Order: sequence, then structure tokens, then C-alpha cells
Amino acid sequence: MYLYGIQFIVLLANITKKQAFTFSIFFILLILTFSQPSHAQNNMQISWQACYGTEWPDEAKSIVATEDGYLIFGEVYYDITMGGNGDQDILIYRVDSTGNMMWSKTYGGSGAEYPNDIIADNQGNFYFGTLSYSDDGNVQSGNHGEADRWIVKIDGEGNIIWEHSYGGSGREYGGYVKLLKNGNILTYGATTSSDGDVPVNYGYLDDWLMIITPEGEIVQSRVYGNMGQNNIFDIVETRDGGFFFATKAEEVQGMVQGIHHGSGDVWAVKLTPEMEIEWQKLYGGSGYDYGNRGVLELEDGYIFLGLTESDDGDVSGLHPNEDNYPDIWVVRIDTIGNIMWQRCLGGTSYDYPSAGLYPTQDGGFIVVAETMSEDGDVEGMHYLWYITQTPRNDIWMVKLSAGGELEWSQCYGSYVGDYLGYNVIQKADDNWIIAATVATFSTDDSLKRGDVQCEGHGDYDFWLFNLKDCSHYQPATPETPTGPDTLCHTNDSTSVYTLAPAAGAWGYTWQLQPEEAGTLAQDSLTATITWNTGYQGEVQISAASYNDCGQSAYSEVKTTFVYTCVGLEENMANGFGLRVYPNPAKEWVTFNYQLPESKPEGIISISDMAGKEIQRFAVSGKQGQQVWDIRTIKSGVYLYTLTAGGLQKTGKVVIN
Repeated sequence: MYLYGIQFIVLLANITKKQAFTFSIFFILLILTFSQPSHAQNNMQISWQACYGTEWPDEAKSIVATEDGYLIFGEVYYDITMGGNGDQDILIYRVDSTGNMMWSKTYGGSGAEYPNDIIADNQGNFYFGTLSYSDDGNVQSGNHGEADRWIVKIDGEGNIIWEHSYGGSGREYGGYVKLLKNGNILTYGATTSSDGDVPVNYGYLDDWLMIITPEGEIVQSRVYGNMGQNNIFDIVETRDGGFFFATKAEEVQGMVQGIHHGSGDVWAVKLTPEMEIEWQKLYGGSGYDYGNRGVLELEDGYIFLGLTESDDGDVSGLHPNEDNYPDIWVVRIDTIGNIMWQRCLGGTSYDYPSAGLYPTQDGGFIVVAETMSEDGDVEGMHYLWYITQTPRNDIWMVKLSAGGELEWSQCYGSYVGDYLGYNVIQKADDNWIIAATVATFSTDDSLKRGDVQCEGHGDYDFWLFNLKDCSHYQPATPETPTGPDTLCHTNDSTSVYTLAPAAGAWGYTWQLQPEEAGTLAQDSLTATITWNTGYQGEVQISAASYNDCGQSAYSEVKTTFVYTCVGLEENMANGFGLRVYPNPAKEWVTFNYQLPESKPEGIISISDMAGKEIQRFAVSGKQGQQVWDIRTIKSGVYLYTLTAGGLQKTGKVVIN
């Protein structure tokens, strides 16, 4: 592509250098577009986004939903501005449902803390897991050895409820956590220890699973592995109360049984509710293969993600490359481990299933990964050679059918590298909340930004965005506002109009026509109009709803007739008076009266200009209102008279 650009510039030798550069970039973009593989496209776009961070590098690792938004879990390096405890701390941001920051906090000690995972307990509290080298600061439970698994329970405001360090004298990797059906917490990762909380070690690196209560007490602690390297990234609690995971095995020895294929295999293990091995199986080819993040239990078996360098044995469809980068390997098996189908996903560069595997309503699956490939199964990779020379990480989503066919593939991110956390939030098949890490940009870095349009804070920031198909999430048009049909603004200087909530609405925008009728102040479902005293006539009030996908049409209008009231007030101080509106009137006339306390009874009499009475109302009470329906009355000028306790009030009303 670089040579094509140079040749194109040579052909345009008679134009300016600036014009030649512009045309060459256009030409390169065309080549990038037409050189991509052809797959069906999805319609998801970024509907909103936000960046969070300190002046130091920050890295997002996990995200969990709250009742009103999200907790983003990650780390900050060099925490001086955040008031942390060491040179690498845990950093949490709490944001609302549209990304507005509510609070941020750091956690840790004088050593380094490495974040892994965060979950909610459905009671307003949260658990997060880390690898910790500290035994001070927030880490008050001590340290067993080189690095411990540090589990912390916090409330909705980020306050620590309890914290505990688990491990032995070696190093404990990973603090991944899952909420179990009975309310306990499963935490898992790898270990090199054989003492403390770790009952045994079979080799250098083993899979360590531990179940704790909501108070942090250990219920079970089990180790799985052999003399080779074993490392677990994901696990699922099964319907029978047991567990299933796909990890790594480099040899058949110890508790690892089966037919070994190459230098490393995927080791799939089904556990009973008592955490005993129910069955196990090895999968792979002659290359190095291992289980990774992404495992689901299905009605007829399981599906898991791994990485593979093989193109033989159980594996087919590898995307070969000179640097021996592995492919993402998707394997669907039945309930006893027989392969139903398998597929390699990727291109000729780095591909990694960072955030795992998610089911869709049609029985298919979505893989959320990172990629540096711009070919093979990858579409939409953000790469321009004149910015980074070589491709950088992009966020990559792939949709597979129930049978493993690729349905669509799309990348999201900037042109300088983006890094996914370990999970995403699937609100629906076409609605995702994604937390990632992005480089920050200056105002003149528009070519580098790509999809990243929020302003940064330091070298690297948390990047939170909502990815959705907005054609399915447009806000509904509100119903007609409610409010007064007619009013006298000399008596009612302000009026309130209200709306019923509209489906999918985040907020509302109101409209007053004509604008000169008054001043409109809106507050979501309520609008208050302060009327201009010089205005008289018909006004129309309407409202539209909006959300991150756009604005609805305006509602049907609410029509109000605004009048200047006619009424003599000189006797009001004596407890007697009358206000008449609207005047002129079209459909009805309102008489607001006040009668003497000594005799709160009276008559309102209406007559034409010839003196003939055409309407009479008996009124009572110290004050009240009488409405005269004039829809059958001829147009003209009429006289009204209020009589009560020997007092009288007279005036004229015009009917159009």
C-alpha cells in the first residue's frame, strides 16, 4: 500500500505537495476499504462515550453494572495526584448510566497491586480481586509471601467492608471472582504456592480455585494441575452445581489425563459440586494451544475459547503467519466433551480473546477480543501506516452463528492502540457497555482519534462507551402535554405543563409557540411558562423526547387560550368583586367571584344590549367560580351583573 501511494504521488507531480499528500491519503483509504474481506455488517455504533483518568497512566481492567450506572475497575501508575499508597494502585470510578462520574477511589499499599476482576453481590455491595505485593495501607490482612490474592468487599460508596489476603509463600496470579448461586464467591487463578491457604502444588504453575463466604471465610480451596504449566482464565458454574473450565496442560502427567497432541493443549475439566473431577479431555494440535477467557454452558454442552498455533489434530482453519501469532480458537463440545464444531478466528497478526464470549438470542455467540490483524476475519481495523507504521491493538467483535459460521466482524478504537478490559456488559445483543484503555490525544490529533472522541487526562485513560444499534433504541414521541385550556394571565402569571414518561427517553425538550407569548423554563417532565402581560391569544405547547440515539418527533400540541382578564377590583377590599375571562371569549366565559361574608349568596345576571336577560346563575360561598358555556350564544356585546347583599358589580363581555 505504501508503494501504491508513492506511485500515485509521482503521477500527480504537476500539483502541489500538499495536494499530492491529500490525494495519496484518499487513495490509501480506498485501498484499505476495498482490500477488507466481505462479511455481513452489524449496525452498532458508539452512542456515547467518556474518558476518565489522572495525569498518570491509567488502565481499565473490568466493569460491573450498578443500580444507576457502572463501576469501572482498573489501576493507576504513580498515584501522587490520587492520594494512593504505592507506585501502582487499584483505581475505581463510579459513573451514572450516561457516563457522568460520581466518585473515584484508589486502594492498595506501598507495594504494587494488579487488578483482575470486579463483581456485584445483588445487595448493593461489590467484590474485587487483585494480585498484591503489599502488607500495609489498605492491605491490613498481611501478606503470605511474594504476591497474594487480595479480595476486597466494598459498599456502593467505595468504602471497604472487609479485605483479605489469600495465598502461600509463592506467587498467586489472578484474582478473578464470580458470584455463585448460593451467594458465595468463587475466586480463581494460578498459584506457585504449596502452603498457607493453598493445599498443594503439582508443578511450577497450578490452577487454584477457592470458594469463600460473603464474609471472606474459606469454604473450599482446591488445586488442579501437574508438573507442566497450568493457568486458568475463566470458569462457569454449571446447572448441576458443579463447574466447567478450559485451561492449559503441557503434558499428560499427574491428574492430567487424555491424549496429548503437542507442546501445549487445552485441558477441559468438568467438576462435580464437591469440586472433584467428573471428566476431563485434551484438545489441540501439534502447536501450542491453551484455554483462555470465554466459557459458557449450553443446553447440549459447552463452548470455550482458547488460543492455537496448530492447524492439525483437532484444529483446522489457522491463519498462518511468519511470526507464529496464534489464532483465537472457538470450540463447541457436547456434554461429555466430544467436539461438535470448531473455528479459528483472526488474521495474520496478533489476536486475543480479552473480554471473552457472550451468547445471543438466536443461539449464536459474540466474541469480544483484541486484534492487530487487518486481514483474515478482521474488518474495520484502525490502521494507517503513516501514523504508527505497524498496526496497533483494536477492539474487535465477531458474531458467530450457532453452527460457528462468521456472520459479522467489526473493529472499534483509535489509530494508536486500544486495550480491552477482561469483560464487557451485554445489555442486549445490540447494546453493549465496554471499558477499555486508550492513549490520550491533543486537540490537533484528529487523525489518530478514530472512534475515541472524549478528551484525555494523562498518557492513558479509561475509555467507557456504549455500543448499540440505534435503530432499535429511538425514544418514543411523548403524549400530548397536560395543562390549562384557558387562563387569565393577569390572574395566573405562570402555568405548569406536564408529560407522561415516554419509552426510551433520557430527557425532554419543550417548545412554546409563539415564543413571544412567554418565557418557558423546562425541567424534564415539567415545563413552567411565565406569561408576557402584553400577550393575548392562542398558544401551542409541545415536547419531544431524546436519548443517546437521537430525538423523537414533537408531540401533538396542547392549545391554551391566554387572555387579559376584565374585572373591577375597587371593592375587593370590602370582600366583594368579580373577574371575568376570557374577554373576548369564544367558547366559554369564566366568572371568578368573591361575596360578602355577611351574606355569601348572590346572582350573576347576563343580558344583551337591549336589556333582555339571557342567562342567570345563583352563586354562593365566600368565593368561587362559575363557567358560562357560550357555544350557542350569538356574537356581540353582553352586560353582566353580580348582585349580593345590596352590592352590585357590572361590566361588559365580548363574544366572538
